[in-house]
Amino acid sequence: MPFEIIASLFAANPLAQSVGLVAAGIGISAFVQKRDMRLRAFLTLYCAVIGLHFYLLGSPTAAMAAWLSGLRSLASTRTRNVWVMLLFLVIVWVLGIPKITAPIQWLTIIGTTTGTWALFRESGLRMRGLLLFGTVCWFTHNVVIGSLGGALIEGTFLLVNSHTMVRLWKQRHRELAAESR
Repeated sequence: MPFEIIASLFAANPLAQSVGLVAAGIGISAFVQKRDMRLRAFLTLYCAVIGLHFYLLGSPTAAMAAWLSGLRSLASTRTRNVWVMLLFLVIVWVLGIPKITAPIQWLTIIGTTTGTWALFRESGLRMRGLLLFGTVCWFTHNVVIGSLGGALIEGTFLLVNSHTMVRLWKQRHRELAAESR
């Protein structure tokens, strides 16, 4: 049964679904990155491609939200300016909060807010930890509302980012141990 559903989705819009798969691969690649700037760059590319996926599926609102997130990620590669961060937060809050119709939708605002703070104000494990928290918010939201694709991609991001965080933590402890010798 699940294969039949996937096959029918691909048959209905093969270009959009193919772009979505490419986006998933880019997104997974983002969280494998150990260097913060590469993570931000891959997130920018992921948002651009997943936005195209949503657009091709006929969901311009989701496309615009993804592209806005991509602009946020791109801006965070150029500046850590608090005013730029606040501009993105205000846009999210002004566009998102009035559209909340159920308590579960707050998780999208919380996750996006946390991710924005992380990209502009944090680095290293702290940035990834906050991005992980945002991923948990989005994963929970997607599970509750029944978004299988959204839950799968966020769940994958959760696992890959967690694994990379453990690798970075171990690397940092090895480096500290080597320095203390």
